Amino acid sequence: MEQIPVSTVRSLLLIICRYLVIIIVVLIGLIGQFLYWLVFDSFGRYEKRAKLKLKCINSQKDSEYYAIIIGAGFSGLGTAIKLNKLGIDNYILIERHGYVGGTWYANKYPGCACDVPSNLYSFSFEPNSKWSHYFSRQPEIAEYLEYCTDKYDIRRHIQFNTNVTQLKWIDERKLWQVTIQSNSLEKQFYAQIIFAATGLFSNAAYPNDIPGIDKFQGQICHTAEWNQSIDFNNKHVAVIGTGASSIQVVPEIQRMNVPQLFVFQRTPPWIISRVDRRISNFEKRLLTYFPIIQKLIRTSIYCSLGALILSYAYRWPIRYVNQELVINNLNREIKDIELRKKVTPTWELGCKRVLISSDWYSTLQKSNVKLITDRIKEIKSHSIITQNGDEYPVDITICSTGFQTQKFALPIYGIHGYSLAEQWSETKQAYRGITVPNFPNLFILLGPNSRISHSSVIIMLEAQLKYIVEILLYINKNNIRSFSIKQNVHDAYNQWIQSKLKKTVWHLGGCQSWHQNAKGIVTTIWPDFTWIYYLLMKNFDYQNYILEK
Repeated sequence: MEQIPVSTVRSLLLIICRYLVIIIVVLIGLIGQFLYWLVFDSFGRYEKRAKLKLKCINSQKDSEYYAIIIGAGFSGLGTAIKLNKLGIDNYILIERHGYVGGTWYANKYPGCACDVPSNLYSFSFEPNSKWSHYFSRQPEIAEYLEYCTDKYDIRRHIQFNTNVTQLKWIDERKLWQVTIQSNSLEKQFYAQIIFAATGLFSNAAYPNDIPGIDKFQGQICHTAEWNQSIDFNNKHVAVIGTGASSIQVVPEIQRMNVPQLFVFQRTPPWIISRVDRRISNFEKRLLTYFPIIQKLIRTSIYCSLGALILSYAYRWPIRYVNQELVINNLNREIKDIELRKKVTPTWELGCKRVLISSDWYSTLQKSNVKLITDRIKEIKSHSIITQNGDEYPVDITICSTGFQTQKFALPIYGIHGYSLAEQWSETKQAYRGITVPNFPNLFILLGPNSRISHSSVIIMLEAQLKYIVEILLYINKNNIRSFSIKQNVHDAYNQWIQSKLKKTVWHLGGCQSWHQNAKGIVTTIWPDFTWIYYLLMKNFDYQNYILEK
């Protein structure tokens, strides 16, 4: 009888170990979800809370609102839905584009899709039984957000094609002055409360450190500002960057009859296979008629992805299993030793966001694709030159170089004219990722250290929205005009966050990423299970705030 190779047996044992951990975590998660419902939401308590309304807040003066929301992506729309449910009608939502969707409207590059399973990448209160794929594509997510906008009657509150150019707190009036610009005209609104839902991925980052990029005479665009008029047929194309958008757009461009596609890589990402498939009509009908099934699927996905925290944050030995499985996949897909060296990261799995693709490695091995790891020295009118002197003729350059994640989207001035940019000049910090000292009545949705790299950020958003609702109910009941987090509470919280982060892969993993600022401080990631954050945000801790009537 033929003997099974030791490597195969080892791989099987690793897979069994990984899935055993996932199954245990999912079972614990399901039990935890039931206990949470039993303790907090059973016997009509959830329905009772959902019916709570604010009182006496819909009277409106000229250009003065109870609340202004900036941005119409997931965060802005989710906030508007919560305001509607609280009975608030006196608010506006300002959106710089002509449509809702935020990053899911702006990013229209070929192959754009979510790397979180569809059932988890949606509002928990608005499940979608009509996703066409396990991982949803950009047009479907944009359509879902349009649907939510209309279902919850938000569109009439939205002012499209409008930019917010400044936020300024007026001390004597305890109001925010919001300066907007639309059709080259400037105007000012006032609001008691501001929701900054501008998002981390709102402003594209071009590689401005490359000499000559402004002299390139071919076509150039960023994946986040896609030019749909570009014709790739029979053109030499360069893609700069190998991040999340690059691994989606490169395989699509490769199929567009391009004689040569140059992929310029500064650092390789860890890649795991995207196990994707189409959702059948039968499954869609099943989820429509039996929503409890979709809820169980959502919870199971949530718990299984949560198991990664054992590796990333708690650094259990399971991290070695996970990394070896990913390496085995890489070795299986890429046979060429030199190419394999180029695409193998030198840092620990999870330090940067792990990317999901089933055609990245195969695309790099196509005859019309060349992976270039030598740094770019200069861009000329129709070519790119690397540090070793090689020159590559290019007709089209695609910048897949990420976003300005360490720079806030707009100027904000708080108490006594304090600038948020100056306050955050050393490092971005917020209390529980949402409020900042010296900036009363300001909520920053998905702010510092409230994002995650292993699961759906919608989980974190909904935790924040729950906290916001508790605050609004409290200040309304007690006639509070302004609230701001105490400096010492804010500082103690962020010291705790950073002490936890120093033990995680995002600090110890040996990489530089957009999670970090220039000093290497992790400013974006929440360093624990999302359910811990959810419990932390369950009630308004009013004693930690400065409250003024």
